Amino acid sequence: MPDPITGKTTDRKPRWLLMLAIIFFVLLGVAGAGLIIFDNAFKHRIYANIYIGNLNLGGKSAEEASRLLNQKIDKINQRGIIFSYKNQRAAITPVISSADGDLAYQIISFNADQAVAAALNYGRSGNVFADIKNKLLALIAKKQLSISVLVNQEAIIKILKNNFTQGYEPARDASLVIKKVRPAGVFEFSVAKEKLGKAIDYEDAIGRLLANLSKLDPAEIRLFTVTEYPKILTQDALNIETKAEALLSQAPLTLSYSHDKWIIDQDQLAGFLALKPSNAAQDKINVGLDDNKFKDYLAKEIAPAIDKKPIEAKFAISDGKVTEFQSSQDGQTLNLEASITKIENEMAATSSIGLVVEPRPSLITTGNINNFGIKETVGVGRSDFTGSPPNRRHNIKIGGAAINGLLIKPGEEFSLLKALGEVSAKTGYLPELVIKENKTIPEYGGGLCQVGTTMFRAALESGLPITMRRNHSYRVQYYEPAGTDATIYDPWPDFRFINDMPTYILIQTKIATNTLAFEFWGERDGRLAEKTKPTIYNIVKSEPTKIIETLDLKPGETKCTERAHNGADAYFDYKVTYPDGQIKEKRFSSHYVPWREVCLLGVEKLSSSPGTAASIDSGQATSTPLVSTN
Repeated sequence: MPDPITGKTTDRKPRWLLMLAIIFFVLLGVAGAGLIIFDNAFKHRIYANIYIGNLNLGGKSAEEASRLLNQKIDKINQRGIIFSYKNQRAAITPVISSADGDLAYQIISFNADQAVAAALNYGRSGNVFADIKNKLLALIAKKQLSISVLVNQEAIIKILKNNFTQGYEPARDASLVIKKVRPAGVFEFSVAKEKLGKAIDYEDAIGRLLANLSKLDPAEIRLFTVTEYPKILTQDALNIETKAEALLSQAPLTLSYSHDKWIIDQDQLAGFLALKPSNAAQDKINVGLDDNKFKDYLAKEIAPAIDKKPIEAKFAISDGKVTEFQSSQDGQTLNLEASITKIENEMAATSSIGLVVEPRPSLITTGNINNFGIKETVGVGRSDFTGSPPNRRHNIKIGGAAINGLLIKPGEEFSLLKALGEVSAKTGYLPELVIKENKTIPEYGGGLCQVGTTMFRAALESGLPITMRRNHSYRVQYYEPAGTDATIYDPWPDFRFINDMPTYILIQTKIATNTLAFEFWGERDGRLAEKTKPTIYNIVKSEPTKIIETLDLKPGETKCTERAHNGADAYFDYKVTYPDGQIKEKRFSSHYVPWREVCLLGVEKLSSSPGTAASIDSGQATSTPLVSTN
């Protein structure tokens, strides 16, 4: 537009547009300054309004947030989660423990470290725009994060089934009824009608448990039942008599392997026959072998004569040299499922059937002795078991003997549970008592955590990468200093490491009066393993003694099944420097829950109805309608 004085044309912007631009840049500057101030205020701390459940982690450092989470988790661990069905209630505690403290394993575990890391990294992803948005949203409203929870579903369902028997009535399939009538060899056949059942919906209960615990909410979980439908119906069982007679006509049935034979006569075979679903288009139901009954027969009567475990080559060190003391030998095993399938497929056409036997080759053969490269010790782990009771000492010796002489191939991941094999009376172990459902029940495995801890220390001293390690639920005297232990329990947790050395590793077990040691033999490759002394902090005292009434003891008699343990946190740093200059570092952190003493008190009559535990805390007795299963 032309200037009124000069007459020249100018391109002047409206004043309001200029003011708007100024305001925009001022606000942008204020926002930028605010974000800088905001970031400085929360430097190395979790941003405001970040929650897990009802815990406000905003403004907390990683250490403070970890302490807050673990305090909440510890309460859940000690007090448990209540499940209820109709008028009955049962409390399941995440940790199953023993009097000695060694046989303690978790059926519910929380990943507090992962949760703290997620909270600390919220708004710090590195994506500028996404981080700004998340910070602003967190300022406006709560940001709920969850904690990762791992549950042993099988163990929890087993406990629930033991406590809520009235909530389970299994569906009953239509079944084959065989009655022998005179004269001998004549059978009558009929079909017993199917029946609907009801079962507690464990899948739903576990789902709600995980949802609650991801928010650290130990709310009571009500159980509900669902209808259970039979899989075999009477209306589908056609021509059953003809099919059953055809199979019985093949008796006696001869099962064989190599030169061994087993005879099943007609009466025995009749006891094994059952109705089974069929894939044939014309028949939905067929007659075959009852899987459970026949598998039990094969396992008890035939498998012991066939099965042979492979024997691995084992060696001992004498005067710095490797000497053979056990030759390798391949094994074999009767394949139960494949054998049943084969028998069912062939028995209608023949009365003589060969069993399915599979080879189990040994992994380490005697012929490889010259290729192992075992020359010297590469690391030693030790632990002290002073004060151990006789059963525990016995189990340590059995476990140590199972490991002695084992060879680990280069690149192989070593599994301690796999190396130990079956842990039961059959393999020489003695039981330890744990408390379940107001009773002391023997379980096997006490003392094997001494093996796990010693193996952990040997692997660290050898500079090997640890791939799986979990500390005990609470501090145990045999594994001090805290933070240097490793717990194992079949099937989980395991202890594992990788032999990343160029040569085999030979494990040698040494047991003195009160000391267990594992020596790792191989050939040093120049790596240097270092670790700091454990830092132990956050010492938390246990809650008062818990008394549980029981009818299994004489009135007034007391048996303390669990000792008190203070809670704590611990960590140490581990560094391995390799010959090529590469450095690998790892921090091993451990959290130990405070655990109160638990004692059983014999009474003539429980304080309330069956399924009630009376607990005494701080000298005051209170009754709560629940069953303790810790």
